Amino acid sequence: HTEKEEARKRLEEGIAEGRAEGRETSKIEMIKNLLLQNVNYDIISNASGKTIEEIKEIEMNMNKK
Repeated sequence: HTEKEEARKRLEEGIAEGRAEGRETSKIEMIKNLLLQNVNYDIISNASGKTIEEIKEIEMNMNKK
């Protein structure tokens, strides 16, 4: 591989990582909004793909602020 190819590969990996982080941030914001509306943990879990334990952790972090 040339330096240019390696740089392009690293850039593409960085972009993919940034997109994944953005999706995760959006998902957490959605979970927070659903929690504020008192939506059931099971429904939030089904909608987000997060476990109930993960949702409760997000909720605890919301209450700390």
